[in-house]
Amino acid sequence: MKTLQILFISLWLSIWSSAALQAVTVTDDAGQNLEFKTPPARVVSLVPTATEVIAALGAADSLAGRTYQDTHFADLAGKPIMGGPFTPQWDLIAEAQPDLVIVAPGLADQARAKLPGVPLWVWADEAGGLKEAELKITRLGAVFQKPSEKLRADNRELMDLIAQKTAKIPPEKHLRVMRLSLTENGFLPSGENSFQTKPIAAGDGLTPKLLITPGEDSFQNELITAAGGLAPKMGRGAWVPVSLEEWKKFDPQAVYACGPGRGDLLKYLEQPGWNEAPAVKQKKLHYFPCALTDRAATNTGYFTAWLSSTLYSEHFADKSKLVLPEAVLAEKPVELDMPYVEKAGIIETRLFDFIHRTLLVSFKSPRLIVSTDGGQRQVKAVGNSFSPVPTWSIYHQFGYGESQKNLLRLLKLEADSVDILGTGADMNNLAVTSAAFKDLKVIALVTAGVEGNALRTGKDIGNYYEPGTINIIVLVSHALSPRAAARALITITEAKTAALWDMDVRSVQSALANPATGTGTDDIIVVSGDQKPELGWSGGHTKLGQLISEVVYAGVEEALLKQNGKLPVRDVFEWLEERGLAVQTLLADQSFQAGFERLLLTPRYKALVEGAFSLSDAAGMGQLSEGSLFQDWALEMAGEIAGRPVAEIKSLITGQDIPEILGTALNSLATGLKGRVD
Repeated sequence: MKTLQILFISLWLSIWSSAALQAVTVTDDAGQNLEFKTPPARVVSLVPTATEVIAALGAADSLAGRTYQDTHFADLAGKPIMGGPFTPQWDLIAEAQPDLVIVAPGLADQARAKLPGVPLWVWADEAGGLKEAELKITRLGAVFQKPSEKLRADNRELMDLIAQKTAKIPPEKHLRVMRLSLTENGFLPSGENSFQTKPIAAGDGLTPKLLITPGEDSFQNELITAAGGLAPKMGRGAWVPVSLEEWKKFDPQAVYACGPGRGDLLKYLEQPGWNEAPAVKQKKLHYFPCALTDRAATNTGYFTAWLSSTLYSEHFADKSKLVLPEAVLAEKPVELDMPYVEKAGIIETRLFDFIHRTLLVSFKSPRLIVSTDGGQRQVKAVGNSFSPVPTWSIYHQFGYGESQKNLLRLLKLEADSVDILGTGADMNNLAVTSAAFKDLKVIALVTAGVEGNALRTGKDIGNYYEPGTINIIVLVSHALSPRAAARALITITEAKTAALWDMDVRSVQSALANPATGTGTDDIIVVSGDQKPELGWSGGHTKLGQLISEVVYAGVEEALLKQNGKLPVRDVFEWLEERGLAVQTLLADQSFQAGFERLLLTPRYKALVEGAFSLSDAAGMGQLSEGSLFQDWALEMAGEIAGRPVAEIKSLITGQDIPEILGTALNSLATGLKGRVD
């Protein structure tokens, strides 16, 4: 009998292995049939959309290289950079020994010449629209043998929801909407918010600053239509120029864009004739992340919902227009080893048609808390609630208090017995950290998002920004005196700010000048325990203060990796981006772009820029009295790059109000490159 069981198991494993290793054939956008007998294990993706899908499928371990535009994904953090989408470093790619390279159509011939024998997947972002984008997710799932149905289903579910919601809007109230961009230096932007090497054709009557919009056959206009907007019809193609006559004829009621250059776009639209459109008069210019606007990938449903709720916020806030019933949908337990915790979990609810997630920690008996939201009081539970972006415009209309009432009603909680914080950071990215000394234990529950409203206290203006928010709940095993509980707020804030500074998280308002101290909407809850003796102090010199600092610091780091894909040490491209400097737009002369990016990938020259980051901050704070030594270093590097002495560093970095030291570093690299050919 045992022998038969072994034979049966062996046969089953053989059948399973054969099925698992069954060859998969896919057709790329160049019409090539690519066969994969096994999932590729060393992939270099030069197409950010494809990279995003690979990460979302759970196949990021297969990536041996990516572009510098692949950021904000936790699974991609620390992956080797192989250049930009249109400026790859072929020798680095070859050294990675890839078994598959994914490239845009314009690079296919170069890739075949530089990487003979390496399988090539030609991927055109603009090809085929949203249906083709869904097929690409399916193909990648098959190639990597990863399930893709949930990704596709999540997009379809959101798109269907928005279709039902916008169907309730009267036809005459659907808005005319345009996605806009400005050309820079006579180059057309690609679908990845980069610049192609092909300049705008002479004789087209195009200027270096030209307003352009995606063609009527683009997936971007499909997204406008899916969001309930009326998209323009100005010609076919990835991007088409917009004349003043066409602009007036379409007369947009709302416009949106992404990336750097917001000020330039506003100035362009303020010109006579352009400024007569309702979108300009009513200040309906919206900005979204380029990874959402310019990629038909894993987040098309998410972006459609965000765009639609932005366009029709009053309609979305009208409860009589809801599509789905409010409900508690699911609960996932969170294990917390603290004696007074009765239950902890993340509760998924549906409010205003969208999924919310709330961390709720219930206590066996009422606990003393100190909260920056609710003050000092006794409560039966504390929590932290995530509201998705399509609801932000809704909650802005009727305020934070009213939005909390809706949540508490659905969760059947009384306002005077619970303290719940609010955030735009997803509760799926919750960080739970703990530390102990003898019988003293501290747990921190942290969510963090810093890409929307990180700021430098004491330097930045107090304008309202969309919530990013760092929310921290600290549970302490021992009883705390009122003084210790209140003082813990300072210790927690110090630890949070230390983590932000050590990670060089930048202020959104003044990124070039200032690291952030918080987000401006951060909140804290401190929960006092039962154990004796009661602790009377929680400053940094105490063991309690030390433990609080450790768990908060670690929690902020972990939460920022999960939510924003930030490692404590990041690549120089990401540090530049966080300062508002897009590498692909820094140079006036685009012929040096690939060489410039290569220098930023070379440790010796990258160090010059990294040093400039710190020295620029120090100079801004008055801690650097004289910068000639750095000037000498930069001049030496420029000469080394040029291969001969360089007399002066030229101003070749354009259109940026960059601090002097950082500007010197970047200009020295560009000067050295130019010196090679002069």
